[in-house]
Amino acid sequence: MASKKLLDLSQEKQKAFFESFDTVFCDVDGVLWKPGHSAIEGAQEAIETLRKIGKKLFFVTNNSAVPIDMYLARMKGFGVTREEVIRPIRALIWYLKKLKFDKEVYVVGTQALKDELKEAGFKVVYNEVSPMVETLENIAKQLQQRRPDVGAVIVDFVINVDYWGLQQCIEYITKNKALFLIGASDPRLPFMGTTLISPVQFAQIIQDITGVSPKILSKPGKEFNEVLQENIGPYDPKSILFIGDSVETDMAFATEYGYQKMLTLTGLTSKEDLNNWRHDQKFKPDYVVDSIGDLYTVASNLGFKN
Repeated sequence: MASKKLLDLSQEKQKAFFESFDTVFCDVDGVLWKPGHSAIEGAQEAIETLRKIGKKLFFVTNNSAVPIDMYLARMKGFGVTREEVIRPIRALIWYLKKLKFDKEVYVVGTQALKDELKEAGFKVVYNEVSPMVETLENIAKQLQQRRPDVGAVIVDFVINVDYWGLQQCIEYITKNKALFLIGASDPRLPFMGTTLISPVQFAQIIQDITGVSPKILSKPGKEFNEVLQENIGPYDPKSILFIGDSVETDMAFATEYGYQKMLTLTGLTSKEDLNNWRHDQKFKPDYVVDSIGDLYTVASNLGFKN
């Protein structure tokens, strides 16, 4: 089935679209704002309109790199509450508590991620400064420093990752049989005209050597979807509209769990990408908008005033 451009539908079909869902799962980066955090035109009005017409909203992002309070401050104009934001850190905490996990957690991630894990009651360990390891003797010595109580390894976005930090992940997974968990799992991280290395690439190195596949606690992972279900309760997936800018994470996630799919062209996916589709056909969105602001435009034309 071909994707439908929301602005091109008849008013009757546009009205039917709004009546077809009662809850919205909305991505943030590339949907509400662009890299550098400038808001996308019409995004705030679109969110306000969705609230006004009675839609429940959850902001579903793979970004746990900054503290939640800073994230909420960025979203102040959108009227977002802490409970409405679902991030990998929330899923990681949920998953570890579900397992009644009480060992140490070795973290390759930002200080914000480590702090939230600590606040949730977990024992967090990491390298503040990696040791100088330049000889075989030093390597052998450092390998003996492995902490016996580490029972989980978490890999998430972080700039200051290094060789020894990844090697320790491998040691804990192979020698301690530690759980292997990954937070942010986007294969591409566009930023300020370039692309940053993703945690997925680091996780792949670890997986190739250990032979252990990570549990993905972010879109499009199964456990991440379970966190959404727990926060909302029983629901019909078809009554939920998933709005995102990434085919590989957002549309794949929505496809896997049966949500309605809306793709915005303000982030990872361009109009050219849409016209020259290189992904699995099943990931094609149900609806396409140039930006989330189109929701406000259509709602206004239908008489839903802000």
